[in-house]
Amino acid sequence: MTYPSVYEDHPFDEGWTVMRHQANKKIFAMIYERGGHPSVNLKCDPMRAAVLRDLHEDISPGYHMNKEHWNTVILDGVLNAEDIFDLVRHSFELTRPKIPKKKQEADF
Repeated sequence: MTYPSVYEDHPFDEGWTVMRHQANKKIFAMIYERGGHPSVNLKCDPMRAAVLRDLHEDISPGYHMNKEHWNTVILDGVLNAEDIFDLVRHSFELTRPKIPKKKQEADF
């Protein structure tokens, strides 16, 4: 909730919290409990996702998501808070609304 123009949603079962962008309604985080562990699904660049999965046992292909573009991150594991915040930021950036070309040109 610290990112600009985001909101919390609950479109699935009671145990799922979804974080979305207000402008385009895209999901950037899905928070839930699985196997007794708090977890989050985060969008990720496919190349980066593969590397992260190889490096960290707490990162796996996205549960109930496109396995190429989403990771599941166990939140009570060995990953430190800084690494988790970086993964959330990356997902936020990948899903954020695009700036229209006319707006980009007007800013120059």
